[in-house]
Amino acid sequence: MVAWGQTHAGEGGVMGRRDRPRSPVYLNSGGVKASPEELAIILHGANSVVHLGGRSQLVKLLKGSRDKRILDRGLDADDSYGALSHLTLDEIARRVDWTIEEGYLDYYYEWRQPLLMFTKCGWELERPVAVESKFRCFCQDVEEGEMRMAERMADIKYDIQLDVIGLIAQRCDGRCLAHLEAWSSVATKRIRKKISWAERQIRARESGDDTRKP
Repeated sequence: MVAWGQTHAGEGGVMGRRDRPRSPVYLNSGGVKASPEELAIILHGANSVVHLGGRSQLVKLLKGSRDKRILDRGLDADDSYGALSHLTLDEIARRVDWTIEEGYLDYYYEWRQPLLMFTKCGWELERPVAVESKFRCFCQDVEEGEMRMAERMADIKYDIQLDVIGLIAQRCDGRCLAHLEAWSSVATKRIRKKISWAERQIRARESGDDTRKP
């Protein structure tokens, strides 16, 4: 069993001017190993928790808990909510602990509270899954006539946004152009440039013209 909380701060941990008591984190996978499918589920769930919550919040999200903090953050609408509901809280916790022990996730401290973060190898596994998930949300919005992508992507990293736009350019048709315009209207300059490129790609493909990369 590994105990964190006295000296370990993770890559993003920052100590204050005075030492402050930290909430310790006790890891105990108990010999339980997450399957490849469970690892993918845990990492995808972590993407909704990193930098905002810790191990217990991730466990509750994956269980589908009605805990107030889960509901207040709207995580009951997350696509990872209840993804491991067939397991007990303890069984989920042991798999999450294994994921941390194996170096896919880590902790850092914000004030006194431990917050989850991805390690490099963990993010390399989750990134394409996150991109595909956001792309599916965009496609659903197009089908339902909803202009929600700007809101969905407001707090998403640039690299994910750029990758999602790349998929849209490759896979979508002219029906998505109005949705791209709505997203572009509130996006940063860098994202607007990529969206403009995607729009040209889509229009050119539908007209049979060749296109170039931005």
